[in-house]
Amino acid sequence: MTDEDFTSFLEEIGGLENGYFTDRPRIKEAGFFCIGPGWNGLVKELIEKAIAAGWDRQICQVKEKFGGLRFYINGASDEVWALIREAEEKSYEICEECGEPGELRQVGWYSTLCDKHNAERNNK
Repeated sequence: MTDEDFTSFLEEIGGLENGYFTDRPRIKEAGFFCIGPGWNGLVKELIEKAIAAGWDRQICQVKEKFGGLRFYINGASDEVWALIREAEEKSYEICEECGEPGELRQVGWYSTLCDKHNAERNNK
């Protein structure tokens, strides 16, 4: 899923509330999310499931850390927290660049990459 597709998804659902600055406009652009495009589908699925589970749409930060997805929110039900943990665990098996199967690798930084993107990073 491209960043453009992800931005379209955010616009379709009316955006997400900024959990740090509630007086700011809703988040409707993929640029807020500090992840590679390979994880956009994973995060989209998480957002859809979390909203269905009653999540209030307040989001603080979404990023990659130590090769895995981090999805930070203010608060939620146990069901939503379980969905977040599940998505974060899945991220260690999905290439952050393309969404294909990947694995945690250390190329300077820890990253979860497929063989192709790992080779590209090693050749830089």
